[in-house]
Amino acid sequence: MTTTLSRSPERVTGDRPTPGSPRRTRRSLVVCTAVVLAALGWITIRGLNGNFVYYLTPSDIVVKHQATVDERVRLGGYVVPGSVSQRDDDLRFVVSDAGARLRVVDTGPVPRMFRPGQGVVLEGALGADGAFHSDTLLVKHDGEYRAPDSGRDAG
Repeated sequence: MTTTLSRSPERVTGDRPTPGSPRRTRRSLVVCTAVVLAALGWITIRGLNGNFVYYLTPSDIVVKHQATVDERVRLGGYVVPGSVSQRDDDLRFVVSDAGARLRVVDTGPVPRMFRPGQGVVLEGALGADGAFHSDTLLVKHDGEYRAPDSGRDAG
C-alpha cells in the first residue's frame, strides 16, 4: 500500500508567511515596536533640545554675527564699569566678554543686585542701531546668601 502525501494549499506558497501566521504576526510586532521606539526617541530629543538654555556672548553677536537684527536671543556678559546710565525709562550700559563689547538698552525691571562688573543674562534682540534691546535682565550671582543690611528694607 502506497500513500502519497499531498501538500495543502497554504504550504504551496513557499517561504512567504501567510496572513495570520506566527511569522507574519511577529514581523508586524517588530515593525510596530520599532516605529513606536523611533517616535519616542524623536520626541525625547526634540524635548531636550528645547529645554537647554543657551546664551550668546558679545563676541558671538559682534564678531561671529550669530544673531540678526530683530532675532530674539539671550545675551550673556559682564557689565562694563562706568558704562551704566539711566535715561527716561531705559537703563543703558555696555556688556563685554574677553573679545567684544556691545551696547545694551534695557526697558525691563532692574534687579536690586545689578551693578557694574556684574555678570548678566539679557533677553531681547539686536537692533538696527547696533545696540542690544533687552526687556529682561537677569543678574548672575555667586549663590551665597547674605542677609539684607538691618537699615535697608528686605522687600
